[in-house]
Amino acid sequence: LKDKQSLLALFMMERSFWLCAVLLQLLAIAREGDSNLRSAGYSYQVKYFTVTVDHFNPAETRSFQMRYLVNDTNWSKGGPVFFYTGNEGDIEWFCNNTGFMWDIAPQFGAALIFGEHRYYGKSLPFGTESYKDLEHIRFLTSEQALADYAELLTHLRETEFLDCPIIAFGGSYGGWFVLWYFVCMYGVFFREG
Repeated sequence: LKDKQSLLALFMMERSFWLCAVLLQLLAIAREGDSNLRSAGYSYQVKYFTVTVDHFNPAETRSFQMRYLVNDTNWSKGGPVFFYTGNEGDIEWFCNNTGFMWDIAPQFGAALIFGEHRYYGKSLPFGTESYKDLEHIRFLTSEQALADYAELLTHLRETEFLDCPIIAFGGSYGGWFVLWYFVCMYGVFFREG
């Protein structure tokens, strides 16, 4: 953008959310070099799951790899899954700074799963082009992220953690996902029968 007028026009065209998202991503990138990233000493497997770029367009064929972290050392078959709804940052940072889940997992025999929010950390739909322009960043929405998590959790309940109860955790923006899941994705968490 060459001048203030162009910047103002861009801001007016899109909600302020996009500007905040870009600034938060820049902070997350700056924090990637943080030496405290793995200082908590928690161990987990880094995994990836393929999700659709646009869940709400039936003609969409593009996909990307969403990163998630798993620790199942305390898990007992049929035990719960504690799922952390990632928010605006690298999921490893949140994983290593969410001690409460780690503290209570042994007493519940729970597996821990930390899902990374699209456009953060290594879950970039268009790689280095993800923040290039509005065409690329327009898929950075809460609705798309909610659908990512729903697909991931459905997959995990059908493969690795068969019909296990899922208990969602999150803080700040990620905490809203917990509420949205309960309201919008009831069937992912609760099954009858």
